[in-house]
Amino acid sequence: MVVLGLGVVFGYLLSRSSSANKYSDYEKMAASIINKSEEDANKIRIAAKERISSIREKNSLNEAKVKERLNRVEAFLAVKEESLKKRADKIEKIKQAIEKESAQIELLKKEKSDIEKKFVIELAEKSGQNIGQVKAELLDALERDLALEREDKIRKYEDALNEEKERIAKNILTGVIQRYSSPTSVEKKATSITVPRDEIKGRLLGKNAENIKLFEELTGVDVVFNDAPNTIIISSFELVKKHVAREAMMKLMKERVITTEKVRLKIKEAEQETERNLIKVGNEVIKKLELEKRKFPAEFVKILGKLQFRTSYGQNILKHSMEVGNFTMMLGSELGLNTETCKIGGFFHDLGKAIDQEVGGSHDVLTKELMEKYGFSDEEIHAAWTHHDSIPQKTAESLLVKAGDAISATRPGARQESIEKYLERIKALEAISSSYEGVNKAFAISAGREVRVIVEPTQLKDGDLPHLAKNIATEIQENVAFPGKIKVNVIRRTQNSDYANKIPGPTKKQLKK
Repeated sequence: MVVLGLGVVFGYLLSRSSSANKYSDYEKMAASIINKSEEDANKIRIAAKERISSIREKNSLNEAKVKERLNRVEAFLAVKEESLKKRADKIEKIKQAIEKESAQIELLKKEKSDIEKKFVIELAEKSGQNIGQVKAELLDALERDLALEREDKIRKYEDALNEEKERIAKNILTGVIQRYSSPTSVEKKATSITVPRDEIKGRLLGKNAENIKLFEELTGVDVVFNDAPNTIIISSFELVKKHVAREAMMKLMKERVITTEKVRLKIKEAEQETERNLIKVGNEVIKKLELEKRKFPAEFVKILGKLQFRTSYGQNILKHSMEVGNFTMMLGSELGLNTETCKIGGFFHDLGKAIDQEVGGSHDVLTKELMEKYGFSDEEIHAAWTHHDSIPQKTAESLLVKAGDAISATRPGARQESIEKYLERIKALEAISSSYEGVNKAFAISAGREVRVIVEPTQLKDGDLPHLAKNIATEIQENVAFPGKIKVNVIRRTQNSDYANKIPGPTKKQLKK
């Protein structure tokens, strides 16, 4: 027990000794930390003092700069204030001078008015008229002068507008013509059929040519057998009859035995097929024109189809009508007009030609009657039927239809005429031009589009030429039928000549030397 107690005591003493040593180490460590903290604090304190000193120095510099800037601004404002004050003084002086001048002007005006009144009174006394009469005369004179000046300005303005409108119109027409591209619509008055064997011609002729005589009588065409080998030519000015005859002839060529009864039968079949074809063409036209909503009767559709079998100067009327409709619609769109009225008026302008060979009469009047019958509007009817000036055109659309008709009819290759009519027209142009006094020679050139008139220079002067050209053009317009325009070109030419003859021997210049 004693030993155990000694051990405990000894252990306790050892533990106390160890704790004391450990405490001493902590004190040393704390003292070291405190010393380091005091050093860091001193460094921070020194750095803070230096920073504060730097900031104070910088602030003092900035303050000096701000004060300097404020001083400069104050000096500038003082200069500006002085300048404004001087300017205000100057403006005031100018204002006073203006007021003074205005007063002087008013005084002069009053003096002028008094002088004028005095002058008018004296003038009235000397002329024996009162003031009212003088004023009235002066006002009348002024009104006349103003009227003359106004008329002169209006005339100049109209001349400028005329030049401008011609240029614009030419540009529009040129653009429309260039936009339209289509082959010419000339139809031949004769059509040819190829015959495989000559014996078929014999069957077609029949005994004593009775078949072909009956064929020509029923169809109203001329049939030519012997102009070319293996060819039959069918000729007629009416394209419907020509079409019927061609179809009937093609059917007869397939028959082994041809009698007069078969001729009648095949012609009737061809007529029925042509009737169906007319309705088909008419429906296609209505579809192209986008007129399906109007619900036209079959009779009118058939009339439209007949336009395909009608020509004017060789020009197919259906194709011509399509061209005029397109031209008129394009022109109307350029001018902001009713394009539907332009299209209807342009296409239907020659509608009467579908029936004029059957019923007779002027085609434009027939056009009017047909369009009234089938429910077209007054504007569309007027635009369509007035293109030949039966009555004056009242709408812009009707004028465009006339222009579109002229464009389609006069473009190169659009129309043709017989050689007899052509020569007759050429002779008439030259005869009219040569009938005037002073004309030496007259030539119709450019296929009758121009007449060149040569005058005697000793009988006519330059001032007589415009009058002569106008008279010739007027007579041609009244007495000669022609499409488009004919230019009358009057030429007066003077010529003097002399001769320089070479004389043998030295010249005068050589003799002087």
